[in-house]
Amino acid sequence: MMSTRLAKDEQDRIAAVDVWKAARAAQGRRPDKETVARVEEKSAAGLLLLAEDGAEVVGLALGEPGRDDRSLLHLEMVIVHPSRQGSGLGATLVEAIADAGWERGFRHAEVWCTAPGFYEACGFERSGRVDGERVHLVAELEAPLRDVIVTGEIRLGQFLKLAELVESGSEGKALIAAGEVSVNDEVETRRGRQLVDGDVVRALARAVRLVQPG
Repeated sequence: MMSTRLAKDEQDRIAAVDVWKAARAAQGRRPDKETVARVEEKSAAGLLLLAEDGAEVVGLALGEPGRDDRSLLHLEMVIVHPSRQGSGLGATLVEAIADAGWERGFRHAEVWCTAPGFYEACGFERSGRVDGERVHLVAELEAPLRDVIVTGEIRLGQFLKLAELVESGSEGKALIAAGEVSVNDEVETRRGRQLVDGDVVRALARAVRLVQPG
């Protein structure tokens, strides 16, 4: 079963570098020792996320803070093992590292690449900057969705408190009245709006999805 997680130790970093080496070899490119050392250093210092198929590491995404903007997540690389390419894993890795970045205070992301179509499909937009064959793309990060299970009917004001987006009903009432709450990406000012399975509520830079079992 495919899953993603943050790297936690040296063994994870070694496995990530091995995937990078395999991808380079599949392209007929053998990295020199200096390049390998640079990737190893970046993987140790940056935000490193792994994709696993069972116990096997089959992909990675590596990001680091922007030089002049600590809220900027610079995507250094997104690599899928040659045996898993074409499976959609690359897009999964981009989404996963964006979510991990948001949790660590990053609010927008950038990447320089030679394959802009892939990142555009992941929601990035071209900034207009180019460097030879490399294209610069940017994206605003969004809060990752958290599922909240609800049994029976529930209204928006009640849901805000149940989902722990607010601490009290009065806080929720004020937030809704101020137009600071959206349901399915549309501002909602009705505290009594009836929510249904799959509704996504955003407030205070957080996002939750209502899930009704059965």
